Amino acid sequence: MLPRWLIKLGFRLFYNQLAFTYDSVAWLVSFGQWANWRRLTLDFLQPGPTLELAFGTGGLFADMLEAGHRPAGIDLSPYMARIAGGKLRRKNLPLRLSRAQAQHLPFPAGYFFNVVATFPTNYIFEDATLAEICRVLADNGRLIVVAEGHLRGPAPLRRLIDWLYQITNQRGFHTTRPLSAFAEHRLVGRWQHVERRSVAARMLLARKQPALRLFPE
Repeated sequence: MLPRWLIKLGFRLFYNQLAFTYDSVAWLVSFGQWANWRRLTLDFLQPGPTLELAFGTGGLFADMLEAGHRPAGIDLSPYMARIAGGKLRRKNLPLRLSRAQAQHLPFPAGYFFNVVATFPTNYIFEDATLAEICRVLADNGRLIVVAEGHLRGPAPLRRLIDWLYQITNQRGFHTTRPLSAFAEHRLVGRWQHVERRSVAARMLLARKQPALRLFPE
């Protein structure tokens, strides 16, 4: 296992100064499956406003707009925002992007019907993040997370890339928090293997429970 400080440094550079390499690297380490993995979220979106956490280079954000959804997005990296903005402008798509942290979302309570994240790091399991997701989701709103893509490709290369995922903590990280941790924030969820269009991934699908009312109004 690589030292934690080295992993953090690598991710910081990858999402900031080296963000221009993100799409190419993602395509390479997924045997071209990365875009289809993230598009699995489209099958679970319900109508209504959608928030994407960490929109990255804007690929899924563009997919959601082109599919007729109304997304907003947040990301902390100005480098990612610059790339995503350019991608959306070239497609003449609206730029509803903000620079913000998942633990401090600049949106009103109960506004979104969906919150989506693809290949997030452990920030998605932080109590502050889950509390904010619960706050901005409407009752019965959905949290949709693509956690891990399942590789399909030449066996030797697949084993090598799986090893790279493991040493960078991108494999099995969903086991760090039980689903009961989500229930503490009124998010009832399940891990699910999803297979569509010749790609497969492990996804977290959760729903925000309405608050219990002790007395009738």
